[in-house]
Amino acid sequence: MGYRKVMDYNSVHHQIYMSGVELYSGRNDGFTDWETKKELYQLKFILDAIIKDSSTFVGEEEFLKEYEQKEVWRTLKK
Repeated sequence: MGYRKVMDYNSVHHQIYMSGVELYSGRNDGFTDWETKKELYQLKFILDAIIKDSSTFVGEEEFLKEYEQKEVWRTLKK
């Protein structure tokens, strides 16, 4: 079976990014921000469960290590 793209990564990424923008907007009240944050948590929980239950693949460890290094640099730059 070949590769089957079941989601539009760019669209999903953009929607999640825009939710983050909304969280930092001064136009919203705490109730609205909390609802947005809850949706992000729900996405995180389902992604964590799917990733936990999936197989490990060649190159995955290197990919995660590279991401971790980027996060360290991002934290140090603050």
